[in-house]
Amino acid sequence: MKNEAKENLRNIGKICVITLAVYAGIRWLVPLFLPFLISFLLAKLLNPAIERLERKFRLKRTILSSLLVGILMVALGLLLAFFLKTLVGQIKNVANNLDLYQQQAEKLWQDCCCQVENITGIKAKDIQDSIEQQMPNIMGHLQSSVFPAIMNETITYAKNMFILVGISFVIIISTILILKDYKKIRGSLEKHSIGSIGLQVCRRTYAAGGAYIKSQLIILIIITAICVIGLYLSGNEYALLTGCSIGICDALPFLGTGTVFVPWALFEMIQGKYMLAAIYAVIYTICSLMREVLEPKLLGNKLGMNPLTVIVSMYVGLGIYGLWGFALGPLSYILIKEIYLTT
Repeated sequence: MKNEAKENLRNIGKICVITLAVYAGIRWLVPLFLPFLISFLLAKLLNPAIERLERKFRLKRTILSSLLVGILMVALGLLLAFFLKTLVGQIKNVANNLDLYQQQAEKLWQDCCCQVENITGIKAKDIQDSIEQQMPNIMGHLQSSVFPAIMNETITYAKNMFILVGISFVIIISTILILKDYKKIRGSLEKHSIGSIGLQVCRRTYAAGGAYIKSQLIILIIITAICVIGLYLSGNEYALLTGCSIGICDALPFLGTGTVFVPWALFEMIQGKYMLAAIYAVIYTICSLMREVLEPKLLGNKLGMNPLTVIVSMYVGLGIYGLWGFALGPLSYILIKEIYLTT
């Protein structure tokens, strides 16, 4: 019994040490080495293509690596440029039609006040006068607090963009260099005892992480399809664009479909469009149920974790790591488990 108790204490101590090491690594070491981790991951994904091209064209790995990474970066750059061009075009469209949108907003506000009058009995003119009396205070608050905060965030965003460009350059160069000597680097790691354990842990974690990403993509596609179909049936002329945007929002833990559909349904209800409000409420309910059913099942099966463990690891991850904890929580659990089983 004493030997068994000692063994249990050793195992508990081992788990605690591994947990602290994983937390410290993700909290402090991963941000420092993140560009090189991304580079190694890209090299692992691109290496099979490089080997096939090397056998077919008999060119040096340095040339093939530079060409393949360059093509990939150009493709991503064109995609980003298209996105930014579309975004800027929409902003210009809003700016050019600002007077029209202002008139529509005023008419909508009057209709909402009339609808509130019909529901509550409070006169629409009293509501409008009350809001207009508060407008100077609201505008003063915006000018003194909100607008300066937005400007500060814009400056910070611009600085971060310059940093991101620099990090992207480091990732591109590092990926080319790793691809050039990929076999040598991998062989050196496999020969080393610690490197061999690290590669084994990384392979298992990579497999589980890939399954996690695939599961999230499946959920994203299903939720997006539900939103697009529901909006199309409701007669929305921007069903595809709006549905895709809401689907992306649902993938983010701090947003979700409810962030869009709940206010939208309430807004339509105030306007007296009860059928549209009901449709949006139904779409939101279906999306919420689908995520609750699919997420624990897909993630639990793929990660080798039961649904409760997935939810607990996400919740604890959000508490420890913040926003990215929904992904880092399960990743930490996988790392702790794999390191414990390997060592």
